[in-house]
Amino acid sequence: QAVRMGEYQQATSVPSSEPRRVLLCGWGAAAEAVLNELAVYLSRGAAVACCISHSTQAADCNLTEVCCKLGCPCELTDSDDEVEAVARRFAPDLVVSASYRRRLPKAILELCADCINFHPSLLPKHRGCWSGFWAIFEGDTVTGVTCHRMMESFDSGRILHQESLGLLPDETSASLYKRLLPVTADCARQVLALYFGAGLPAGEEQRGPASYHYRRLPFDGLIQPEWSEEQVERFIRAMYFPPFDGAAALINGERVPIDSTKAYKVATVGSVQ
Repeated sequence: QAVRMGEYQQATSVPSSEPRRVLLCGWGAAAEAVLNELAVYLSRGAAVACCISHSTQAADCNLTEVCCKLGCPCELTDSDDEVEAVARRFAPDLVVSASYRRRLPKAILELCADCINFHPSLLPKHRGCWSGFWAIFEGDTVTGVTCHRMMESFDSGRILHQESLGLLPDETSASLYKRLLPVTADCARQVLALYFGAGLPAGEEQRGPASYHYRRLPFDGLIQPEWSEEQVERFIRAMYFPPFDGAAALINGERVPIDSTKAYKVATVGSVQ
């Protein structure tokens, strides 16, 4: 477990006898994991919550159903203006982002002192998108979840807490996604305990080698002919996330699905890539 708490630093938020107003902007099962940890404080009357998510919900998690069970509203919209309007009406004490698929505008980040994000990597490594893919493809042996303060630049704010997870030798993006969900819950549990306790610390600056990945499909989903066999094998695993298309190779001008290094060798014998 890799943890950076910044406990020695002065807290930027302080406990309150009034219920804290928590705005969660999220999507999918990672957001559900955070909401389920927040539910502890909702049940105690220590918090009230409002959720904002996207019009199209994840196949494995509908946040409107999750919020209905928790008794908090869930607004579905893809309009930045509507998101800001909902946020201003709610007047949050804490803004939380968990797998939210759009940049939160500066106007929302300025609504309160504490704005935090749960990111599926050990920052500053693998900022941005496709973090699980890149952890596998680059041969990382460990990844995890980072809770950090939000600022306008993506995934670069001060770190409040990190939880780590070792990668399996046969890890795929699908398996890593599932295994990171309880890690996200663990991270949220620690951070929310701080927030509803002594208050969140200022956090620590991110240190170490940084990388950033855009939302576009890595390498257009295609195995590159100059790669080593090890890179091909890692790419195949990193691209495995059913029901989405997996790895492919361009063989004689055609896109051919590839599910193993053996299949790749067979497909490329005597071919022009």
